[in-house]
Amino acid sequence: MPTPEQVRDAVDAYVRAYATDDRDAFLALWSDGAWIVDPVGTPAHEGPEGRAGFWDSVHALSPEIRLSATDVVVCGDEAAVTLEIRAAGTVIDAIDIFSVDDSGRISSMKAYWDMARMRLDG
Repeated sequence: MPTPEQVRDAVDAYVRAYATDDRDAFLALWSDGAWIVDPVGTPAHEGPEGRAGFWDSVHALSPEIRLSATDVVVCGDEAAVTLEIRAAGTVIDAIDIFSVDDSGRISSMKAYWDMARMRLDG
């Protein structure tokens, strides 16, 4: 099981990849079989191609996306993270659930957010 520090570090690295618009850093965060469901209820983005496609499709919506982790709760090999997402002049609140493997890499991520709660930034 990863340490709480490894779990926090993985979340911090995820947020930092968005802050620096670093696709390669984002792709390096994941274990081989990792998947992303964002938002919950949509098909999973699986494997390296799926995760790369996720990054590309999200960044096609807005050239600049910034995440702020307002709360991180680590429990075992998971973290529940409250995020404020800023993109294209809007803000949306999300809760992301990360699972992290023994090597400190993300093995899964599920995002919960509701477009109806989106608001203008500023």
